[in-house]
Amino acid sequence: MASKKDKLLNVGLGAGLLGGVLLALKFAVRRPTKSPVPDTISPAIFATRVLQTSYGPVVYHESGSGQPLIFIHHIAPGASSYEWSKVYPDFAGRFHVLALDMIGFGESARPDAKLGASDCVRVLAEFIRATCWEQMPVLVGSGLGAGFCAYLASQHPELVSRLILFMPTGQNDFGRQPLSSGTRLLSRIPLLNQFAYRNYQSTKTAMRLALAQSCFCDPARLTDETVDVFSTCAQQYGAEHAIFNLFSGRFNFDLESRIKTISQPVSFLWSEQPALPPLDTATQFQKLLTGSSLGILKNTGTLAAIEDPAQMSAVLDELLEENLRIFKAD
Repeated sequence: MASKKDKLLNVGLGAGLLGGVLLALKFAVRRPTKSPVPDTISPAIFATRVLQTSYGPVVYHESGSGQPLIFIHHIAPGASSYEWSKVYPDFAGRFHVLALDMIGFGESARPDAKLGASDCVRVLAEFIRATCWEQMPVLVGSGLGAGFCAYLASQHPELVSRLILFMPTGQNDFGRQPLSSGTRLLSRIPLLNQFAYRNYQSTKTAMRLALAQSCFCDPARLTDETVDVFSTCAQQYGAEHAIFNLFSGRFNFDLESRIKTISQPVSFLWSEQPALPPLDTATQFQKLLTGSSLGILKNTGTLAAIEDPAQMSAVLDELLEENLRIFKAD
């Protein structure tokens, strides 16, 4: 039989454990400190505007005139229009350039809602209808953002003139699953998912490590500015909601079937040495769409527009010059 002393010790240990759990939960659900997003998220020469959509306000940056050229960022912790900010100013002299923060990211609204791929595409369609009423735009997208562009083009061909897709994904392409079952499960557990996100996924240290290991071919090219913008965006109040939708698989869709139905000209771009998705995915996508082209960027990772903006701009410039010739001929 346990002594009175042992019973008191067990009670004390239980109370301490409970207190620790409650403290952790309290820390998990409290609002993060809101820091202003750095001005470097967009070039100074671009006007920053706000558009009201079905899911809240979307922030975008705009400059130039001519055919609309819209840049859409990848979908990941800390993602925003900053991904293309070293590239899109090069085209403002010839195009009406727009770069938006997708709903849930950057400075746009971050709704606490179980949004899926179709919701993101709906916002993108609303954005195009509101900003590109004179000419159909060219869409330049990255990662899952590029996947959303393809989804939109297949669903609303009247809204898109051409697609330039940098390593597009629907998150489960050709049977590949980029997220572990543990990540998917954790993202669906309230409080615990917030605790993990705020303490282990969105901190500046965590963002620097993730960017260096997964997004850059040469980590030496990762700057403090990039880490600062990504971590600040990741730590904005409500930023975790979109990431939970991503990690839980709600943003997943069948990109293969969408690619097959696209009628607009499509150019695929791929980094030579990405961690994911592998280069053979590019050739598989190209086979699904007769007439599509494939360009390879040398010595870059999944954030090639940040890692080597000069190379990305040069490739886009060549593709867009071709597009202008076709557009003028029509």
